[in-house]
Amino acid sequence: MTLSGDGVDLAERLEKRLDDKDTHIYTKEKYAKETTKIIDADITSFMGRIMGEYDVLCCIMATGIVVRAIAPYLGHKSTDPGILVMDTHGDFVISLLSGHLGGANDAARLIAKRIDATAVITTGTDVKGTMAVDVLAEKIHCVIDDFTDAKDITALILNDEAIGLINEENCDLDGVTLPGNIELVADKSDIEKYAGVIITSLDTQKPEIQLSWVKLVPKKIVLGIGCRRDTPGKRIIEAIQATLDSLNLNEKGLKSLATIGLKADEIGIKEACDYFKAKKVIISNEMVQMVQSRFEASDFVFQTIGLYSVSEPCGYVASGFGECLLEKQKMNGITLSVWRAEN
Repeated sequence: MTLSGDGVDLAERLEKRLDDKDTHIYTKEKYAKETTKIIDADITSFMGRIMGEYDVLCCIMATGIVVRAIAPYLGHKSTDPGILVMDTHGDFVISLLSGHLGGANDAARLIAKRIDATAVITTGTDVKGTMAVDVLAEKIHCVIDDFTDAKDITALILNDEAIGLINEENCDLDGVTLPGNIELVADKSDIEKYAGVIITSLDTQKPEIQLSWVKLVPKKIVLGIGCRRDTPGKRIIEAIQATLDSLNLNEKGLKSLATIGLKADEIGIKEACDYFKAKKVIISNEMVQMVQSRFEASDFVFQTIGLYSVSEPCGYVASGFGECLLEKQKMNGITLSVWRAEN
């Protein structure tokens, strides 16, 4: 995005160097070319429209203009896009907003490498060469349960305090190089030697730890789901919440909802997936037939759709043949089973 002719020239050069990425150039009509899109409003209004459409926005213009334009629309670091700022000469790429979760730091480094510029990264853990809690969470496919807790632990990491990592959910740490002051806790009886603790857990209960702590929730919960036609999304969401609450499972760990092709267009299931930020997974009838003998059969379901079961076979397959945490539960036209996915 740029507001000048020089900016368009740089944007075109950058687009060529990023030919492996999906990119668009936006500028004012007076500088537009055949391949560019039009900024058809004042920059602040336009930014409000476009921030939700892209993962990363690269603004080739003055930093002050960008700060004022994005200010009214900033939400939270977990949802804001990455924002970059570049000078029209292409000398510097500044990671301005959402450096970690929004991907601005990595995007700045990539652009700098492609056009021989200097990436300007100011996040404390990057400057110090260590790792923030949100970066660790992303690397091991977790979400942060409480960002205030994460901020407190990251501050301890920056201050070189000893941090323990309790990997209750056996998250995959292969390929993750932990900073020197973060170490895996082999024996919980030694927990008092740490200034703070990072815990991977699906449990909603507070850990019995008298230290600063943050919980990282792995995206491991898979639900097998079946429902009557046109079941409202609100009812499905409430049924899922009640089911997870009964198991003390954190809904932030919900990875996917699995069902059969017949239910692929169910609006209620789609609304539930959107609400929980979960993926909808469709399991083929052939795959269900291969595993359905493992589960309780229903003649009524077979007469209706030609399969003996939906929820449990779908959850079993979608979880990578994982662990069943709850066998199918029937709730007024909604059937759910709960699974822990394999790594």
